[in-house]
Amino acid sequence: MVAVSAAVGWLSPYRFVAVSHCRQFSSCRAVKSLKVEDMLKRSFAEFHAQKKLPEMQQLLKRKLDQPRKAIECIKGEPTIEEYYDLYSEAETYNNQISEAILQSPNAQQFLNRGRVVIVKSESAQDHLLGVVVKTPSPSNKTYIVFVIKPDMPSLMQSASSGAMQNKSGSFDQGYFVMPKSRRGLLDEYSTSVSARKGKGIINITMPYCGSASGMGYEVREVDSKEFLCICSTKIKIDPVGLLEDVSSSVYSKTVQLLVDLKSDGNKYPPALDPVRDLKLRDVKLVAKYQKWTRLLEKMSQNQCHGCIKLEEHLKLAKEIKKHEEEVYALQFQMSDEALKQMPDFQGRIDVLKKIECIDEDLVVQMKGRVACEMNSGEELICTECLFENQMDELEPEEAVAIMSAFVFQQRNTSEPSLTPKLAEAKQRLYKTALRLGELQAQFNLPINPAEYAQENLKFGLVEVVYEWAKGTPFAEICELTDVPEGLIVRTIVRLDETCREFKNAAAIMGNSAICKKMEIASNAIKRDIVFAASLYITGV
Repeated sequence: MVAVSAAVGWLSPYRFVAVSHCRQFSSCRAVKSLKVEDMLKRSFAEFHAQKKLPEMQQLLKRKLDQPRKAIECIKGEPTIEEYYDLYSEAETYNNQISEAILQSPNAQQFLNRGRVVIVKSESAQDHLLGVVVKTPSPSNKTYIVFVIKPDMPSLMQSASSGAMQNKSGSFDQGYFVMPKSRRGLLDEYSTSVSARKGKGIINITMPYCGSASGMGYEVREVDSKEFLCICSTKIKIDPVGLLEDVSSSVYSKTVQLLVDLKSDGNKYPPALDPVRDLKLRDVKLVAKYQKWTRLLEKMSQNQCHGCIKLEEHLKLAKEIKKHEEEVYALQFQMSDEALKQMPDFQGRIDVLKKIECIDEDLVVQMKGRVACEMNSGEELICTECLFENQMDELEPEEAVAIMSAFVFQQRNTSEPSLTPKLAEAKQRLYKTALRLGELQAQFNLPINPAEYAQENLKFGLVEVVYEWAKGTPFAEICELTDVPEGLIVRTIVRLDETCREFKNAAAIMGNSAICKKMEIASNAIKRDIVFAASLYITGV
């Protein structure tokens, strides 16, 4: 088996694929069990990976034997895995777009006083709805934002907040917004914003936490990178009452205004449109932004959103997900798909399917059998040349001249002088090679179409071979090019072998005309000093 692998390793990639599949469908039982994947595993490229296989098998067994952690949901059937997937995907999109969008000049214009925003939670339990109270100044480069929090603070930093807690009673069983008719005097607020001009003094220490109207709140400094979303809504706020006077009624009013934005059942108000409002023009960035906002909406509709055990369950879900990913990674590394040459192999399989060398069941077709006959030149180009009938309109001398492009090796030569018919045949063959190169590039093979065509087709001796096949003396054809005489002889000798390959391929196709043409072409070049017996072999 190793010998077979080594032998096939000398073949070009496409002959390797075709020959391997031919052998898989052979009647020989010993060869039938040999797969291409087995041959790839025994290659030098996979030596180190296969050496670590026993160690990976033991590690996988230990991970599979570990007890699986379970998440007990207090709200019924757990949906934390779905929520964690949404959360992870949202975080990925946020990292990609937040800095680009929220720090753009257009977005900065909307981050003014009264703008409703969504701020990233420090505990990652829930995103916070808030409003911009103060924009950055030369002395303070951060925003001051008022946010409402789902959890009640344990310690109140203001006397008014403490008074409100005493009035509203104990909140151990949850929190609620007190109806306006039952609020205390300190909870009442007016509908108009204070007209008093402030002095710009901040009389609170941030982060400043408290509660109002049965809802926790916090005034904090926020960097622009901490904004998750800019909402389309603005509310009227009293920055003097919030920062200077520290008025309980102003705090209560601000809380109620933010709570009212969620009264329609949505967790967050709608975001600014990235195209219409933020004037974004990057199509990919806009698409990511829209996907991200939709993910936030889905998260808010999940029953885990706002759960008191959400943070704990997120950590468990993260550990479970990490364990599953590690198991999957080990299983993948031990599978055939992880072979280094597998992507290239699969890409070539797809190319062979596309040009109908093999069918969907990987059975080699007639075109694949023809490709296996080609040894002198690039298999795909030679095969397509035959199946496109490019040799039919050429005379034997012209056909063998064009075929010299398959076997000639030198890149830089003098430009040959071709007849119109040969020039047309040359252009047609080059376009075929270019098309095949583009097809392989479409299937992610590391091939540049132009380089592929130039590397496999070298037309430097087309004129020389054409004249030689017509009977021109060797001394005269040497004057037509700057290629050394030895290389000319070598190319013509190899051309005789190429003619036999094309003849055998034409026989498989059932094309007797090409068979006869290749025989005539072979006889035309097999003459004179080029095919004289070697002194080294004959011993004369």
